[in-house]
Amino acid sequence: MANAESTAHVRPKITGRAMSVFGVTFSFLAMLVSGGILYLAPKGKVSNTIDWQVLGLDRQGWDDIHIVVATLFVSFSAWHIALHLRTFKTMIMGNRMCPQGHRLEAVIGLAVVLALVLLTVFGLPPASWLLDLNEFFKHEFWVR
Repeated sequence: MANAESTAHVRPKITGRAMSVFGVTFSFLAMLVSGGILYLAPKGKVSNTIDWQVLGLDRQGWDDIHIVVATLFVSFSAWHIALHLRTFKTMIMGNRMCPQGHRLEAVIGLAVVLALVLLTVFGLPPASWLLDLNEFFKHEFWVR
């Protein structure tokens, strides 16, 4: 009984893998919230004129949070990739259990990202729809 009680109170050590996973997750959530607020926010001049605020922060405050948290997200993501480089390699190159790896999924993921970047650069839907909606909030919705 004494052994069971003593092991139950032992605190596990902090691991880099767990920190990277939670860091990516929580910084992503914070970036999602700040990005969502900024997506709906009026442009800077209108924001200042109407004294726009959400949760006590003005547009500049949300911009600052978004930039800092995005930098943190990129840092945690790079750390996560570095820690799991072997797993990424195995997923692409394959192993005994899955000799073909997950190349198709990697190609699909890359294709989706590249397609959205190109659609944005050339101003084509659906990327242009998202940008148009953002412009509506910045220039028309808040001006009324």
